[in-house]
Amino acid sequence: MIRPAQRQVFIFLTVLFLCNLLFAPSALGVARVEPSKFLFTLQPGARVTDAIKVTNTQETEVEFTAVIYDWSIDSEGRLITFRAGERADTLDGLIKFNPRRFKLAPGQSQYVRFTLTAPKSGDWSERRGIIFFEESRPAPDTVGSMMVFQVGTTVYLAFTETVYSFRLLGVKVEPTPQGQPTALLGLANEGQAHIRYQVAYQITGEDGTPYAENTTGEQLILPDSRTLLTLPISVELPAGNYRLSLKLSFTGTTETISSEVPFTIP
Repeated sequence: MIRPAQRQVFIFLTVLFLCNLLFAPSALGVARVEPSKFLFTLQPGARVTDAIKVTNTQETEVEFTAVIYDWSIDSEGRLITFRAGERADTLDGLIKFNPRRFKLAPGQSQYVRFTLTAPKSGDWSERRGIIFFEESRPAPDTVGSMMVFQVGTTVYLAFTETVYSFRLLGVKVEPTPQGQPTALLGLANEGQAHIRYQVAYQITGEDGTPYAENTTGEQLILPDSRTLLTLPISVELPAGNYRLSLKLSFTGTTETISSEVPFTIP
């Protein structure tokens, strides 16, 4: 009698800081990966080499496999991964790394070198990918299932010809069901590369009295996309007329965008 092969189920566990798309330096005690991201800008045909440090933080020997993935973010800000080569912005074919598979004793580290090569011609839109270091282990109490733990680093490759374009589409302040106002910013990345930015804001009264100020953490918007950024205003404001002053600054540049919006608390 021939028995059918046992089916294996793979459970992927990935630890991420999704708000900034920065990968956690360690995942459930699996490994520590440094640094969390790489940003490169190359001329056509140019090449760059760098290295990722992977440290085994477990108490047993672990075998890791390095795998490159494409990725994007859905409308709710959640990470979506794809097999390398499925997206137009893939790093597949442009990146090589070594070693691909390696074992680490407890506390041991391994430098994984990778080389990026820019195409000599073509579309100069940014390419991006995730290098995940994966570890597989049997799922407890589940026959035929495997858990795959992933921890990794993001790699961005832009080119000297890549175009950057960001627009503030509009700003408004709206009340919430709880009564406190919320600032809504419509943003658009109309360029060919991702943009990282911060928003500093201040609320003043009609007579110029300051009531609140704050600065967001670093935000990310992917190319050719729009987003609605929500800024909750936690301070209690009495009835009256106010002004919201905004200043957007962009990582890696001295460019800023400023805006002022009047609003009323009835």
